[in-house]
Amino acid sequence: MNSLLYLAYGYNDICSEALYSILSYNKVAQASPANICVYTDRPEEFQKVLGERSDVKYPAISPEQWQAWYGSRVYLLKIAVLEHAATHYPGNLLFADTDTIWIRDPAPVFQAIARGQRFMHICEGTMAEGNELSRKIYRRLNRHQWHIGSYSLHIHATTQLYNSGVIGLPSPAIKALPDVRELAEALYSSYNRHIMEQLAFSMRFQVDGSIAEAAPYVLHYWNLKDIRPTMAQLFQKYQHCGPDELYERATRLDIPRLHHEELAYRNLPRWRRTMLKLMGRHWRLPKLEV
Repeated sequence: MNSLLYLAYGYNDICSEALYSILSYNKVAQASPANICVYTDRPEEFQKVLGERSDVKYPAISPEQWQAWYGSRVYLLKIAVLEHAATHYPGNLLFADTDTIWIRDPAPVFQAIARGQRFMHICEGTMAEGNELSRKIYRRLNRHQWHIGSYSLHIHATTQLYNSGVIGLPSPAIKALPDVRELAEALYSSYNRHIMEQLAFSMRFQVDGSIAEAAPYVLHYWNLKDIRPTMAQLFQKYQHCGPDELYERATRLDIPRLHHEELAYRNLPRWRRTMLKLMGRHWRLPKLEV
């Protein structure tokens, strides 16, 4: 069984993002669409738009279980979701963050997962030569070593960092997830930076073999948190218009263009960003009409 997993806990803004991602998946998934499992404390927000669909499931998670999963770090919540899904929906699991848009049918991704391939969203480079934060983490921790499960792990210059906005694995591979959790906790304790969860996934998955990129199939607009209120407003205003119109209206926001524009600004040298800010020309989300 193929299962597409979402985690939409706590905020209506997150639910709106997840709904748009699901609607985009429905548009591109042609043959044998996956079951969709939405881990949320607000299933009614999804049912308003999607209706009662047999292929969309809302696992019943108690408030106490949510709190136990949440633990000390919100970043580790998706590990608990993956473990639950592997037990209750065994097969090929593909977890997607809510801020994603499917641009191609990921059927080949599911097929590769069935053969044992691990997926993450996209490779962000090696730790020693990647972005500024990766290089900083490498300089800080490259002499550290962590004994996790039966492995001794450390950050090599050639360790590749993958974005965890998408995570794909077959359900038997959940045996690696306790290692990921333990390593993530150790990394956070060593140097508290927000990307330690995806570094833990990257390091542990690379022990088992290569990691493939899901990026050709899905856009992850992680850098556009400011668009969430607009998305929530859109889904609130047009929730009774039907999924097709909601999808078309959300698509008119042109999130891929905004994502690439902001990313281009973010990747400018620091001195150029500083100059643009001083001149009042730094990148800002434009006013969007819904």
